[in-house]
Amino acid sequence: MLTGILTVLKIIGITLLVILAVVLLILILVLFVPVRYRLDGTIPETDLEQGFDLEKIIGSARFSWLLHFVSGGIEYPEKKEFTVKVLGMQILPKKEKLDKKKDKKKKKEDKSEEIIEEAAEDTTEVEATETVGENTENEVIQNSEATESDDTENASENDKESESESDTNTRNDSEDKALIEIVWDIIEKVENILKTPQNVLGKIQYTTSRVCGKIGMIKTTLENDIFKRAFELVKGKLIKLIKMILPDKSKVDLMLGLGDPADTAQAMAAYGALYPVLFKSVTFRPDFDRKVIYADAHFKGHITLFTVLYCVCVCYFNKDVKKVIKRFKKILNS
Repeated sequence: MLTGILTVLKIIGITLLVILAVVLLILILVLFVPVRYRLDGTIPETDLEQGFDLEKIIGSARFSWLLHFVSGGIEYPEKKEFTVKVLGMQILPKKEKLDKKKDKKKKKEDKSEEIIEEAAEDTTEVEATETVGENTENEVIQNSEATESDDTENASENDKESESESDTNTRNDSEDKALIEIVWDIIEKVENILKTPQNVLGKIQYTTSRVCGKIGMIKTTLENDIFKRAFELVKGKLIKLIKMILPDKSKVDLMLGLGDPADTAQAMAAYGALYPVLFKSVTFRPDFDRKVIYADAHFKGHITLFTVLYCVCVCYFNKDVKKVIKRFKKILNS
């Protein structure tokens, strides 16, 4: 019995250790294996005097992780849908589901058209039967209305005489009330006109005092040593993230002509000012005769999740950063 229990516990322990090892391996791979990306774009040589067509631009964005274990991307204008593949098997978007949805929509549309046609046939039959009944009912109604009209004429004459007397009395009372209401409305409007400048000035003074108070509080926080330390920390981590996200390799071939040699020379001068930074990655070819553009760009880079999480956690859990965030929340809510 003991040997059997021990063997079962041994198997359970081994399986748990294997599961933990697999989970740790997956976490290490996710955190430390970078996601590599590639961006490509080309603008064919086009004459700008004839117009620029966006559909001529060819672009693509691709990514891969762990030796193309997971890959995907998007291409313009050929494949405008974002695709994701695992070991070469397409996961997103799922083709089967899209085809099924299209078939269901077609079936629903066909059924709705059949129902509409059947309803139209039923309505035509009902309208035909209703028209026959309406003709007979109209004849009976006309005879009854002729007899009732004679009785109502006599009663209406007596009612008109009594209504005319009551209308004269009510008009006199309403005219008196209307004059009183007009006078009170004029008095209220004059009072409101006199009060509005005072209210506006009071609101302006209140808002200006609040704004000045908030500006003073912001100024004191910016001059504080806590804010300076937090700012230096966040700035350093942000620069580190930007350097990591920026492409490692880049090649850009650009040909540009603005039609006017002076404008083209200014563009070339701007490139010359940035030449110490761009000489490895960007080649610029000016065209002083034509108004033309051509570009061919390729970028490669990587993003590691560990560096992103590390920078975010260091900034979030720092005491100085927390104090600065609380201070700004108090200033906004005050």
